[in-house]
Amino acid sequence: MKTHLFYILLGVTAFATAQNNDFKKPPSPVSFHPISLEVTACIPDTQRQEVMREITAHRNLILEKNPTFFQQRATAHPLFILPFRPKAGYDDYGYYSLFNQVDQDPTSNGHLLDYNCGERTYDYVGGNHRGTDYVVWPYPWKKMEEDVMEIVAAAPGIILQKKDGNFDKNCDNNGNQNWNGIIMEHADGSRTWYWHFKSGSITSKGVGDTVEAGEYLGRAGSSGSSDIPHVHFEVHDSDGHLIDPYAGPCNSLNSESWWAEQPDYFVPEILTLSTHNSDAFDDACGIVENTYRELNFHPGETVRFRIFYRDLQTNARTHINVKKPDGSILYDYDFDSTWPDYTAAWGQWNFPIDGNSMDGVYTITVQFDAKTYQTIFGVNTNLGIEDLKQTEIALYPNPSANNIFVEANGQIQNIEVFDLMGRKVLEVSPLAEKTELSLSHLTTGMYLAVISSEGKKLVKKIVKK
Repeated sequence: MKTHLFYILLGVTAFATAQNNDFKKPPSPVSFHPISLEVTACIPDTQRQEVMREITAHRNLILEKNPTFFQQRATAHPLFILPFRPKAGYDDYGYYSLFNQVDQDPTSNGHLLDYNCGERTYDYVGGNHRGTDYVVWPYPWKKMEEDVMEIVAAAPGIILQKKDGNFDKNCDNNGNQNWNGIIMEHADGSRTWYWHFKSGSITSKGVGDTVEAGEYLGRAGSSGSSDIPHVHFEVHDSDGHLIDPYAGPCNSLNSESWWAEQPDYFVPEILTLSTHNSDAFDDACGIVENTYRELNFHPGETVRFRIFYRDLQTNARTHINVKKPDGSILYDYDFDSTWPDYTAAWGQWNFPIDGNSMDGVYTITVQFDAKTYQTIFGVNTNLGIEDLKQTEIALYPNPSANNIFVEANGQIQNIEVFDLMGRKVLEVSPLAEKTELSLSHLTTGMYLAVISSEGKKLVKKIVKK
Protein backbone atom coordinates (compact mmCIF):
# COMPACT_ATOMS: atom_id res chain seq x y z
CA MET A 1 0.00 0.00 0.00
CA LYS A 2 1.26 3.53 -0.73
CA THR A 3 2.38 6.02 1.87
CA HIS A 4 1.22 9.50 2.76
CA LEU A 5 -1.43 11.56 1.00
CA PHE A 6 -0.24 14.86 -0.37
CA TYR A 7 -2.83 17.44 -1.32
CA ILE A 8 -1.58 19.81 -4.02
CA LEU A 9 -3.25 23.16 -4.42
CA LEU A 10 -3.61 24.00 -8.09
CA GLY A 11 -5.56 26.66 -9.94
CA VAL A 12 -8.23 25.65 -12.46
CA THR A 13 -10.77 27.55 -14.48
CA ALA A 14 -14.53 27.34 -14.12
CA PHE A 15 -16.54 28.25 -17.17
CA ALA A 16 -19.88 30.03 -16.80
CA THR A 17 -22.77 28.96 -18.99
CA ALA A 18 -24.93 31.98 -18.32
CA GLN A 19 -28.04 32.31 -20.43
CA ASN A 20 -29.22 35.53 -18.86
CA ASN A 21 -28.04 38.12 -16.35
CA ASP A 22 -30.32 37.06 -13.50
CA PHE A 23 -27.60 35.08 -11.74
CA LYS A 24 -23.97 35.50 -10.86
CA LYS A 25 -21.03 34.11 -12.73
CA PRO A 26 -19.12 31.52 -10.72
CA PRO A 27 -16.51 32.86 -8.36
CA SER A 28 -12.90 32.22 -9.29
CA PRO A 29 -10.36 30.89 -8.93
CA VAL A 30 -11.42 27.37 -8.10
CA SER A 31 -8.94 25.40 -6.00
CA PHE A 32 -8.30 21.83 -7.07
CA HIS A 33 -6.64 19.15 -4.94
CA PRO A 34 -5.55 15.86 -6.49
CA ILE A 35 -3.93 13.11 -4.47
CA SER A 36 -0.40 12.02 -5.33
CA LEU A 37 1.12 8.82 -3.98
CA GLU A 38 4.54 7.82 -2.67
CA VAL A 39 5.96 4.36 -3.24
CA THR A 40 7.28 2.00 -0.56
CA ALA A 41 7.18 -1.70 0.28
CA CYS A 42 3.82 -3.19 1.23
CA ILE A 43 4.20 -6.87 2.11
CA PRO A 44 7.85 -8.03 1.85
CA ASP A 45 8.70 -11.59 0.74
CA THR A 46 9.93 -12.55 4.22
CA GLN A 47 6.51 -11.71 5.63
CA ARG A 48 4.74 -13.64 2.86
CA GLN A 49 6.87 -16.71 3.61
CA GLU A 50 5.90 -16.53 7.28
CA VAL A 51 2.22 -16.21 6.35
CA MET A 52 2.50 -19.28 4.11
CA ARG A 53 4.04 -21.27 6.96
CA GLU A 54 1.20 -20.22 9.29
CA ILE A 55 -1.43 -21.15 6.71
CA THR A 56 0.14 -24.61 6.22
CA ALA A 57 0.24 -25.19 9.97
CA HIS A 58 -3.39 -24.18 10.40
CA ARG A 59 -4.44 -26.34 7.46
CA ASN A 60 -2.70 -29.34 9.02
CA LEU A 61 -4.51 -28.76 12.31
CA ILE A 62 -7.84 -28.74 10.46
CA LEU A 63 -6.91 -32.05 8.74
CA GLU A 64 -5.97 -33.66 12.07
CA LYS A 65 -9.53 -33.06 13.26
CA ASN A 66 -11.15 -33.97 9.95
CA PRO A 67 -8.87 -35.81 7.45
CA THR A 68 -11.42 -35.54 4.61
CA PHE A 69 -12.14 -31.86 5.11
CA PHE A 70 -10.41 -30.67 1.92
CA GLN A 71 -11.09 -33.70 -0.30
CA GLN A 72 -14.25 -32.54 -2.06
CA ARG A 73 -12.90 -29.96 -4.46
CA ALA A 74 -14.58 -27.77 -7.06
CA THR A 75 -12.95 -27.63 -10.47
CA ALA A 76 -13.92 -24.04 -11.26
CA HIS A 77 -12.51 -21.01 -9.50
CA PRO A 78 -14.92 -18.84 -7.45
CA LEU A 79 -16.60 -15.74 -8.83
CA PHE A 80 -16.19 -12.87 -6.42
CA ILE A 81 -18.42 -10.13 -5.16
CA LEU A 82 -16.76 -6.95 -3.91
CA PRO A 83 -15.02 -7.74 -0.59
CA PHE A 84 -16.56 -4.78 1.27
CA ARG A 85 -19.76 -2.82 1.77
CA PRO A 86 -20.90 0.34 3.58
CA LYS A 87 -22.25 -0.03 7.09
CA ALA A 88 -26.01 -0.15 7.45
CA GLY A 89 -27.58 3.29 7.30
CA TYR A 90 -24.65 5.00 5.56
CA ASP A 91 -26.34 7.56 3.32
CA ASP A 92 -23.66 9.58 1.55
CA TYR A 93 -22.97 9.06 -2.15
CA GLY A 94 -19.72 7.13 -1.69
CA TYR A 95 -16.94 6.24 0.74
CA TYR A 96 -13.96 4.73 -1.12
CA SER A 97 -11.79 4.75 -4.22
CA LEU A 98 -9.71 2.00 -5.80
CA PHE A 99 -6.12 3.27 -5.57
CA ASN A 100 -3.88 0.37 -6.64
CA GLN A 101 -4.20 -2.73 -8.80
CA VAL A 102 -1.91 -5.76 -9.11
CA ASP A 103 1.40 -4.84 -10.80
CA GLN A 104 1.69 -7.06 -13.90
CA ASP A 105 5.27 -6.04 -14.74
CA PRO A 106 7.65 -8.32 -12.79
CA THR A 107 10.48 -5.78 -13.09
CA SER A 108 10.47 -3.65 -9.96
CA ASN A 109 11.48 -0.12 -9.08
CA GLY A 110 9.41 2.03 -11.45
CA HIS A 111 8.14 -0.46 -14.06
CA LEU A 112 4.37 -0.28 -13.71
CA LEU A 113 1.63 -2.13 -15.59
CA ASP A 114 -1.92 -2.93 -14.49
CA TYR A 115 -4.36 -5.38 -16.10
CA ASN A 116 -5.79 -2.64 -18.34
CA CYS A 117 -2.31 -1.59 -19.64
CA GLY A 118 -2.29 1.49 -17.42
CA GLU A 119 -0.15 2.37 -14.40
CA ARG A 120 -2.74 2.23 -11.65
CA THR A 121 -0.41 0.29 -9.40
CA TYR A 122 3.01 0.62 -7.80
CA ASP A 123 6.23 -1.25 -7.12
CA TYR A 124 9.32 -0.68 -5.03
CA VAL A 125 12.93 -1.78 -4.87
CA GLY A 126 12.80 -5.56 -5.02
CA GLY A 127 9.04 -6.03 -5.15
CA ASN A 128 5.67 -5.47 -6.82
CA HIS A 129 2.19 -4.73 -5.50
CA ARG A 130 0.27 -8.03 -5.51
CA GLY A 131 -3.23 -7.06 -4.47
CA THR A 132 -6.00 -4.53 -4.99
CA ASP A 133 -6.29 -1.62 -2.55
CA TYR A 134 -9.74 -0.21 -1.78
CA VAL A 135 -9.13 2.96 0.22
CA VAL A 136 -11.57 4.70 2.55
CA TRP A 137 -11.88 8.27 1.28
CA PRO A 138 -12.48 11.17 1.86
CA TYR A 139 -11.78 11.70 5.58
CA PRO A 140 -10.37 8.17 5.98
CA TRP A 141 -9.60 8.36 9.71
CA LYS A 142 -13.01 9.80 10.55
CA LYS A 143 -14.72 7.10 8.49
CA MET A 144 -12.56 4.47 10.15
CA GLU A 145 -13.70 5.70 13.57
CA GLU A 146 -17.31 5.57 12.32
CA ASP A 147 -16.88 1.99 10.97
CA VAL A 148 -18.05 3.01 7.49
CA MET A 149 -16.31 0.27 5.44
CA GLU A 150 -17.20 -3.31 6.38
CA ILE A 151 -15.06 -6.12 4.94
CA VAL A 152 -17.00 -9.18 3.70
CA ALA A 153 -16.12 -12.54 2.18
CA ALA A 154 -15.80 -12.30 -1.60
CA ALA A 155 -16.85 -15.96 -1.97
CA PRO A 156 -17.76 -18.91 0.29
CA GLY A 157 -14.78 -20.44 2.04
CA ILE A 158 -12.93 -21.64 5.12
CA ILE A 159 -10.89 -19.41 7.44
CA LEU A 160 -7.21 -20.48 7.39
CA GLN A 161 -5.67 -17.49 9.16
CA LYS A 162 -7.05 -14.84 11.50
CA LYS A 163 -5.16 -12.07 13.27
CA ASP A 164 -6.50 -9.32 15.53
CA GLY A 165 -5.54 -7.01 18.35
CA ASN A 166 -2.71 -5.17 16.59
CA PHE A 167 -2.36 -1.40 16.41
CA ASP A 168 -4.60 -0.10 13.62
CA LYS A 169 -3.53 3.51 12.93
CA ASN A 170 -0.19 2.93 11.30
CA CYS A 171 1.27 5.64 9.05
CA ASP A 172 4.18 3.83 7.41
CA ASN A 173 4.37 1.21 4.70
CA ASN A 174 7.46 -0.38 6.24
CA GLY A 175 6.82 -4.12 6.21
CA ASN A 176 5.17 -4.15 9.65
CA GLN A 177 4.00 -7.74 10.26
CA ASN A 178 1.44 -6.86 12.92
CA TRP A 179 -1.60 -6.84 10.65
CA ASN A 180 -5.20 -7.67 11.48
CA GLY A 181 -7.20 -9.66 8.94
CA ILE A 182 -8.43 -12.91 7.46
CA ILE A 183 -7.10 -15.43 4.92
CA MET A 184 -9.62 -17.84 3.42
CA GLU A 185 -9.50 -20.95 1.24
CA HIS A 186 -12.25 -21.59 -1.32
CA ALA A 187 -13.75 -24.79 -2.73
CA ASP A 188 -11.23 -25.05 -5.59
CA GLY A 189 -8.25 -24.51 -3.29
CA SER A 190 -7.73 -20.85 -4.18
CA ARG A 191 -7.20 -18.34 -1.39
CA THR A 192 -8.11 -14.74 -0.67
CA TRP A 193 -6.30 -12.38 1.68
CA TYR A 194 -8.08 -9.53 3.46
CA TRP A 195 -5.63 -7.29 5.38
CA HIS A 196 -5.29 -4.15 7.53
CA PHE A 197 -8.48 -4.49 9.63
CA LYS A 198 -9.44 -2.24 12.47
CA SER A 199 -8.48 -3.81 15.78
CA GLY A 200 -11.31 -5.55 17.62
CA SER A 201 -13.65 -5.50 14.63
CA ILE A 202 -12.99 -9.01 13.31
CA THR A 203 -15.55 -11.79 13.07
CA SER A 204 -16.00 -14.11 16.05
CA LYS A 205 -15.47 -17.11 13.77
CA GLY A 206 -12.07 -18.77 13.87
CA VAL A 207 -9.67 -20.96 11.90
CA GLY A 208 -11.55 -23.90 10.38
CA ASP A 209 -14.94 -22.18 10.36
CA THR A 210 -16.82 -21.70 7.10
CA VAL A 211 -18.26 -18.40 5.88
CA GLU A 212 -20.63 -17.51 3.07
CA ALA A 213 -20.19 -14.95 0.32
CA GLY A 214 -21.01 -11.51 1.70
CA GLU A 215 -20.58 -12.59 5.32
CA TYR A 216 -19.06 -9.99 7.64
CA LEU A 217 -15.34 -10.36 8.33
CA GLY A 218 -14.29 -7.06 9.91
CA ARG A 219 -13.88 -3.31 9.35
CA ALA A 220 -11.28 -1.34 7.43
CA GLY A 221 -8.33 0.01 9.39
CA SER A 222 -4.61 0.70 8.97
CA SER A 223 -2.93 -2.20 10.77
CA GLY A 224 0.32 -3.77 9.65
CA SER A 225 2.26 -2.28 6.74
CA SER A 226 -0.22 0.48 5.96
CA ASP A 227 -0.60 4.23 6.13
CA ILE A 228 -4.31 4.78 5.51
CA PRO A 229 -7.53 2.86 6.30
CA HIS A 230 -8.15 0.41 3.47
CA VAL A 231 -8.51 -3.25 2.61
CA HIS A 232 -5.77 -5.03 0.68
CA PHE A 233 -7.48 -7.85 -1.29
CA GLU A 234 -5.15 -10.49 -2.71
CA VAL A 235 -5.90 -13.71 -4.59
CA HIS A 236 -3.89 -16.93 -5.16
CA ASP A 237 -4.98 -19.96 -7.16
CA SER A 238 -4.91 -23.55 -5.86
CA ASP A 239 -1.25 -23.90 -6.85
CA GLY A 240 -0.27 -20.77 -4.92
CA HIS A 241 0.19 -18.59 -8.00
CA LEU A 242 -0.79 -14.94 -7.79
CA ILE A 243 -4.08 -14.05 -9.52
CA ASP A 244 -5.37 -10.68 -10.64
CA PRO A 245 -9.16 -11.00 -10.38
CA TYR A 246 -9.60 -8.31 -13.07
CA ALA A 247 -9.43 -9.61 -16.67
CA GLY A 248 -7.88 -7.29 -19.23
CA PRO A 249 -5.51 -7.01 -22.19
CA CYS A 250 -2.41 -6.73 -20.00
CA ASN A 251 -3.26 -9.39 -17.41
CA SER A 252 -0.53 -12.00 -17.90
CA LEU A 253 -1.42 -13.92 -14.72
CA ASN A 254 -4.81 -15.33 -15.75
CA SER A 255 -7.06 -15.08 -18.79
CA GLU A 256 -10.48 -15.02 -17.13
CA SER A 257 -12.09 -12.57 -14.77
CA TRP A 258 -12.67 -13.89 -11.25
CA TRP A 259 -15.55 -11.46 -10.65
CA ALA A 260 -19.22 -12.38 -10.89
CA GLU A 261 -19.60 -8.94 -12.47
CA GLN A 262 -16.25 -7.26 -13.10
CA PRO A 263 -16.23 -3.57 -12.09
CA ASP A 264 -15.19 -1.03 -14.69
CA TYR A 265 -11.62 0.23 -14.78
CA PHE A 266 -12.81 3.80 -14.34
CA VAL A 267 -15.79 4.49 -12.07
CA PRO A 268 -16.32 8.27 -12.37
CA GLU A 269 -18.53 9.42 -9.53
CA ILE A 270 -18.91 11.97 -6.80
CA LEU A 271 -18.43 10.63 -3.29
CA THR A 272 -19.44 13.69 -1.29
CA LEU A 273 -20.87 17.19 -1.79
CA SER A 274 -20.42 19.44 1.22
CA THR A 275 -20.24 23.03 2.47
CA HIS A 276 -17.62 24.28 4.94
CA ASN A 277 -16.79 27.30 7.09
CA SER A 278 -13.00 27.17 6.62
CA ASP A 279 -10.36 26.66 3.94
CA ALA A 280 -8.56 24.32 6.34
CA PHE A 281 -8.28 20.66 5.40
CA ASP A 282 -7.04 18.14 7.97
CA ASP A 283 -4.83 15.41 6.50
CA ALA A 284 -2.50 14.38 9.33
CA CYS A 285 -1.99 10.63 9.32
CA GLY A 286 -3.77 8.74 12.09
CA ILE A 287 -5.76 11.75 13.36
CA VAL A 288 -9.55 11.85 13.06
CA GLU A 289 -10.23 14.78 10.76
CA ASN A 290 -12.19 17.90 11.60
CA THR A 291 -14.18 18.37 8.38
CA TYR A 292 -15.16 22.01 9.13
CA ARG A 293 -18.55 21.25 7.64
CA GLU A 294 -21.29 23.83 8.05
CA LEU A 295 -24.85 24.16 6.81
CA ASN A 296 -25.89 27.59 8.06
CA PHE A 297 -24.20 30.86 7.04
CA HIS A 298 -24.70 34.57 7.70
CA PRO A 299 -23.99 37.75 5.69
CA GLY A 300 -20.26 38.44 5.62
CA GLU A 301 -19.37 34.75 5.66
CA THR A 302 -18.22 32.55 2.78
CA VAL A 303 -19.65 29.20 1.76
CA ARG A 304 -16.80 26.87 0.82
CA PHE A 305 -18.44 24.33 -1.46
CA ARG A 306 -16.49 21.12 -2.11
CA ILE A 307 -16.90 18.22 -4.51
CA PHE A 308 -15.01 15.00 -3.73
CA TYR A 309 -14.45 12.88 -6.84
CA ARG A 310 -13.52 9.32 -7.59
CA ASP A 311 -11.84 8.70 -10.97
CA LEU A 312 -11.89 12.27 -12.27
CA GLN A 313 -10.62 12.09 -15.84
CA THR A 314 -9.16 14.68 -18.20
CA ASN A 315 -11.85 16.81 -19.88
CA ALA A 316 -14.58 15.45 -17.62
CA ARG A 317 -17.35 18.02 -17.22
CA THR A 318 -19.18 18.85 -14.00
CA HIS A 319 -22.28 21.03 -14.20
CA ILE A 320 -23.04 22.98 -11.02
CA ASN A 321 -26.32 24.75 -10.33
CA VAL A 322 -27.12 26.70 -7.17
CA LYS A 323 -30.73 27.75 -6.56
CA LYS A 324 -31.97 30.33 -4.09
CA PRO A 325 -34.75 29.51 -1.61
CA ASP A 326 -37.37 30.87 -4.04
CA GLY A 327 -36.14 28.59 -6.82
CA SER A 328 -34.34 31.25 -8.86
CA ILE A 329 -30.76 30.60 -9.98
CA LEU A 330 -27.79 31.98 -8.07
CA TYR A 331 -25.03 30.19 -10.03
CA ASP A 332 -25.07 27.96 -13.09
CA TYR A 333 -21.78 26.86 -14.62
CA ASP A 334 -19.56 24.03 -15.91
CA PHE A 335 -16.21 22.87 -14.58
CA ASP A 336 -14.10 21.09 -17.21
CA SER A 337 -11.15 19.24 -15.69
CA THR A 338 -7.88 19.97 -17.50
CA TRP A 339 -5.84 17.65 -15.30
CA PRO A 340 -4.61 14.06 -15.79
CA ASP A 341 -6.74 11.17 -14.55
CA TYR A 342 -6.90 10.96 -10.75
CA THR A 343 -8.19 8.14 -8.57
CA ALA A 344 -9.33 10.73 -6.03
CA ALA A 345 -9.46 14.53 -6.01
CA TRP A 346 -11.52 17.39 -4.66
CA GLY A 347 -12.36 20.87 -5.81
CA GLN A 348 -13.56 23.94 -3.91
CA TRP A 349 -15.68 26.90 -4.97
CA ASN A 350 -16.31 29.89 -2.70
CA PHE A 351 -19.76 31.48 -2.60
CA PRO A 352 -19.76 34.80 -0.69
CA ILE A 353 -22.82 35.67 1.40
CA ASP A 354 -23.71 39.38 1.70
CA GLY A 355 -26.57 41.56 2.87
CA ASN A 356 -28.45 40.97 -0.36
CA SER A 357 -28.42 37.19 0.01
CA MET A 358 -31.90 35.72 0.41
CA ASP A 359 -32.71 33.99 3.71
CA GLY A 360 -33.61 30.31 3.52
CA VAL A 361 -32.31 27.02 2.16
CA TYR A 362 -30.20 26.95 -1.02
CA THR A 363 -30.02 23.82 -3.18
CA ILE A 364 -26.84 22.77 -4.98
CA THR A 365 -27.40 20.31 -7.84
CA VAL A 366 -24.40 18.74 -9.56
CA GLN A 367 -24.41 16.64 -12.72
CA PHE A 368 -21.38 14.46 -13.37
CA ASP A 369 -21.00 11.46 -15.70
CA ALA A 370 -24.77 11.29 -16.34
CA LYS A 371 -25.57 11.17 -12.61
CA THR A 372 -27.17 13.86 -10.43
CA TYR A 373 -26.09 14.79 -6.90
CA GLN A 374 -27.53 17.30 -4.44
CA THR A 375 -26.73 19.06 -1.20
CA ILE A 376 -28.00 22.16 0.61
CA PHE A 377 -26.89 25.10 2.75
CA GLY A 378 -28.82 27.81 4.55
CA VAL A 379 -28.59 31.55 5.09
CA ASN A 380 -29.94 32.75 8.45
CA THR A 381 -31.60 29.39 9.13
CA ASN A 382 -31.58 26.97 12.05
CA LEU A 383 -29.68 24.38 10.07
CA GLY A 384 -26.57 23.10 11.78
CA ILE A 385 -24.22 20.16 11.95
CA GLU A 386 -23.42 18.49 15.24
CA ASP A 387 -21.24 15.43 15.42
CA LEU A 388 -23.36 12.74 17.01
CA LYS A 389 -20.48 10.52 18.08
CA GLN A 390 -22.55 8.43 20.42
CA THR A 391 -25.85 8.33 18.55
CA GLU A 392 -26.05 6.60 15.18
CA ILE A 393 -29.13 7.47 13.13
CA ALA A 394 -30.24 5.66 9.97
CA LEU A 395 -33.04 6.56 7.52
CA TYR A 396 -34.31 3.86 5.15
CA PRO A 397 -35.41 3.38 2.47
CA ASN A 398 -34.29 6.77 1.18
CA PRO A 399 -35.48 7.85 -1.41
CA SER A 400 -38.99 6.58 -0.77
CA ALA A 401 -42.42 7.11 -2.29
CA ASN A 402 -44.37 6.51 0.90
CA ASN A 403 -42.70 5.76 4.24
CA ILE A 404 -39.24 6.18 5.71
CA PHE A 405 -38.04 4.49 8.90
CA VAL A 406 -35.82 6.44 11.29
CA GLU A 407 -33.74 4.32 13.65
CA ALA A 408 -31.19 5.32 16.31
CA ASN A 409 -29.21 3.64 19.06
CA GLY A 410 -30.69 6.17 21.49
CA GLN A 411 -34.12 7.66 22.09
CA ILE A 412 -35.42 9.95 19.31
CA GLN A 413 -37.13 12.89 20.98
CA ASN A 414 -38.40 14.82 17.96
CA ILE A 415 -38.29 14.93 14.16
CA GLU A 416 -39.16 18.04 12.16
CA VAL A 417 -39.32 17.84 8.36
CA PHE A 418 -38.92 21.04 6.30
CA ASP A 419 -39.21 21.74 2.59
CA LEU A 420 -36.50 23.76 0.84
CA MET A 421 -38.42 26.99 1.43
CA GLY A 422 -38.01 26.39 5.16
CA ARG A 423 -41.65 25.48 5.78
CA LYS A 424 -42.35 22.75 8.30
CA VAL A 425 -44.36 19.97 6.62
CA LEU A 426 -44.20 17.22 9.25
CA GLU A 427 -43.38 16.79 12.93
CA VAL A 428 -43.39 13.74 15.19
CA SER A 429 -42.21 13.09 18.75
CA PRO A 430 -41.75 9.32 18.96
CA LEU A 431 -39.78 9.07 22.23
CA ALA A 432 -38.47 5.76 20.94
CA GLU A 433 -35.43 4.37 19.15
CA LYS A 434 -37.37 3.68 15.94
CA THR A 435 -40.21 5.46 14.19
CA GLU A 436 -41.84 5.75 10.78
CA LEU A 437 -42.44 8.90 8.72
CA SER A 438 -45.34 8.98 6.28
CA LEU A 439 -44.48 10.93 3.12
CA SER A 440 -47.68 10.18 1.25
CA HIS A 441 -49.00 13.76 1.56
CA LEU A 442 -45.75 15.35 0.34
CA THR A 443 -44.91 16.28 -3.24
CA THR A 444 -41.90 14.76 -5.01
CA GLY A 445 -38.61 16.41 -4.07
CA MET A 446 -35.97 16.85 -1.38
CA TYR A 447 -36.73 17.66 2.26
CA LEU A 448 -34.69 18.19 5.42
CA ALA A 449 -35.29 16.17 8.57
CA VAL A 450 -34.03 17.76 11.79
CA ILE A 451 -33.69 14.86 14.23
CA SER A 452 -33.30 15.47 17.96
CA SER A 453 -31.75 12.61 19.91
CA GLU A 454 -29.75 12.39 23.12
CA GLY A 455 -29.83 16.18 23.48
CA LYS A 456 -28.31 16.85 20.04
CA LYS A 457 -29.64 17.62 16.59
CA LEU A 458 -28.74 16.10 13.25
CA VAL A 459 -29.92 17.23 9.80
CA LYS A 460 -30.61 14.50 7.25
CA LYS A 461 -31.81 14.75 3.66
CA ILE A 462 -35.02 12.97 2.70
CA VAL A 463 -36.03 12.40 -0.92
CA LYS A 464 -39.69 11.76 -1.77
CA LYS A 465 -40.01 9.84 -5.02
